[in-house]
Amino acid sequence: MKKCGAFSTTLIFLLASFFAFSATDTLQQQLDQAEALRTQSPTQTAEIVAQLESDYQALTPYQQQQFTFLKAYIFAFQSKQDEAITWAAKIADSDYPEITLKANLLLATVYEHRKDFSRAYAFLFDALKAGGTLNDEPLQVSLYTVATQLHISANVYDKALEYASNIVEIASSPRSLCVGYALQLSASLQLTQTYTADAVQQARQACLTANEPLLLHTISLYIAEIDVSKVPEQVKRDMQAVLPELSKIGYVYSVIQAEFYLGSAELHLGNYAAAESLLEKVYQQATALNDTKTANKTMLLLAQSYQERGNASAAVKAYSQHSAALNSYIDEFKKRSVAYYLAQADFMESENKLALLESKNELLQLESKLQQDEKLKALLIAVALLALLLLVIYVLNSKRVALNRLATTDFLTRLFNRRYFNETVSKQMANRRQQGECSLIVFDIDLFKQINDQYGHAAGDKVLSAIARCCQDQIRQQDILARIGGEEFALFLPGCALADAQEIAEQCRHSLEQLVIPFEEQHIQITASFGVAASSNADFDSLLKQADDALYKAKTGGRNRIMVYPTAASKGSSFA
Repeated sequence: MKKCGAFSTTLIFLLASFFAFSATDTLQQQLDQAEALRTQSPTQTAEIVAQLESDYQALTPYQQQQFTFLKAYIFAFQSKQDEAITWAAKIADSDYPEITLKANLLLATVYEHRKDFSRAYAFLFDALKAGGTLNDEPLQVSLYTVATQLHISANVYDKALEYASNIVEIASSPRSLCVGYALQLSASLQLTQTYTADAVQQARQACLTANEPLLLHTISLYIAEIDVSKVPEQVKRDMQAVLPELSKIGYVYSVIQAEFYLGSAELHLGNYAAAESLLEKVYQQATALNDTKTANKTMLLLAQSYQERGNASAAVKAYSQHSAALNSYIDEFKKRSVAYYLAQADFMESENKLALLESKNELLQLESKLQQDEKLKALLIAVALLALLLLVIYVLNSKRVALNRLATTDFLTRLFNRRYFNETVSKQMANRRQQGECSLIVFDIDLFKQINDQYGHAAGDKVLSAIARCCQDQIRQQDILARIGGEEFALFLPGCALADAQEIAEQCRHSLEQLVIPFEEQHIQITASFGVAASSNADFDSLLKQADDALYKAKTGGRNRIMVYPTAASKGSSFA
């Protein structure tokens, strides 16, 4: 009986162990299934995660962190960014490298949506540093996917295409091929503004095989950007087909893009009421999500639609909102670019430090082998280390110079930007009190909006660049020329009397009046209005207001002219 009892106890223990392992295995299967369905069916993933809530205490430590990641992912997919960050931050410093990598990638994506670009690119480059040690295809695909998307957002399209091509090279599963081909198409489109039918078919077939509906329908969004002005009827059919499917999936950003291209197609087809209904909805959604790029593009299309229908007041209001949205997007782009290059510089610095350490190790190994001339060896090691150190310093300094140029320069005209102009001129004027007269010229391109409307924004950009080059030829080396607004420029003239400043303004006005700007077999001519002010003791803000007031008089007085703000000596006189 004792043997029988012992056997029964052992059997019960084994059965209990079996069921315990079976339960653990079942939970792992559910977690793996939720992970696999993340992009195919986010709704199913959310349902599985909800079912696992009650079993959280039964999960192993690794499974608990896997569950935490899935929870964060669902919140991110639902655009609940605060909750996504809270949950992902719990595992950002996990003991499991693959969990840390996935958390960093998710945080990079969420912070990018929140416009917190410094954190977004910091998490991305942290993930890139850690990802090199992981030999796991799904993780590498996730890493290169986020790297591709964030480089596209930063307009670094060649690097984005390189990361997308990395996915295709390592892909052995249908899903990896789908992701790789889709992102290759996206990066290539942004880089070349064209695509081939073979590339589209290859990406679509890969995503059909992988059963990845979100990526499959996103391909239609990629090519709609190129096709909407050429074949709007086809884009309309495509968007009407994918919109219901994207709505089922529930990814808000893709739904907004599909509605945007459908509205754009309706506008190109002359269906103004349908276009406005869609685009007004898109504008509200994009604004709510702080998507300044989509809001800017949408408001421009709405303005064009209102104008075509003869609704002048609505068109003027829409163009004003478009201008505000455009300025917001330009500011956002500058912040994104600075954040990207700073993070890249930090990444390169850490990589160079690692390379320097490796070089030190190699040199130490060499030292142990060479026993002939200790002094010569020490000299060679010192020279080699010094050369490496100088190389690192040179690379880092080059990056810092580039970043400083980016932070102080207008990206289109290569002139100084408003922030640099205001800070620099304010300091100079503060230092020059009681040291002689200085002048300020503010000028504005006449009827610039008509150029954008008639020829397009590409023509407007070319006009602004030509104006910058033309005016730079008229000024002295010590003068400071900047673009301070959309079509507004400012020129600070230290040590320059009012009469001389008026003469320089006339040289610029005459040169711009004579300027002929070729664009697509057409020739664009422009004029500009100038406001001039001078002072020997005013502060910057006062002098700028005086020049602005003079510019306003020039604008309202008929344009293509120069108005001078009266000096203290001419108080009571009107503008000349």
